[in-house]
Amino acid sequence: MNTEHKKGFTLIEMVVSIFIIVIAVVGILQVTSKYVQKTKLEKEAYVAALLGQEAIEIVKNIRDTNWLESEVWDNELTSCSTTCTIAQLNETYNSPESRLTNCSGGCEIDVTFNASTPFFTPWASGGRYLYIENTSNRYKYIASPVSGDTKSPYKRRIIMTVDGDKVNIIVDLFWRTYSSAIKQDIYDWKQ
Repeated sequence: MNTEHKKGFTLIEMVVSIFIIVIAVVGILQVTSKYVQKTKLEKEAYVAALLGQEAIEIVKNIRDTNWLESEVWDNELTSCSTTCTIAQLNETYNSPESRLTNCSGGCEIDVTFNASTPFFTPWASGGRYLYIENTSNRYKYIASPVSGDTKSPYKRRIIMTVDGDKVNIIVDLFWRTYSSAIKQDIYDWKQ
């Protein structure tokens, strides 16, 4: 009896092979998708940390400017010792008069790029979103965004409390469904 074996795969072998390959590819795609999502979240958290550090640096700059101008070191830091937010100044606020407004519910601090004077404005309920300005690519509050200004997912609030010769600073950052807080104390080390 002549039994020749035909070479090749049966239909069942092909279906099982394709099923295994599909499972492997789907698994790889799911892992890649999770990695991309996690990377985006980490990037957002990193930007939030930088925005928080920027807020602290602005407060330090106010303290240092007070020293240079021979003023009380915590001038303007005590006037707004409830919740405040920090961002960049709209160019319409280029006058140093009356930098402080009513801060009973907190305040925002905006800094212009053509003057070194920060401006305080009331903290609105829930805060305002920071925008990325199209001309400078900087984060700032924009009352009337123009074409090219990008609304960011970030809001930030700063809480300053004076305790003797130090100011406790807490910067709260909010984006999407996440939040973060940065705390730092600054001192009157020049006393």
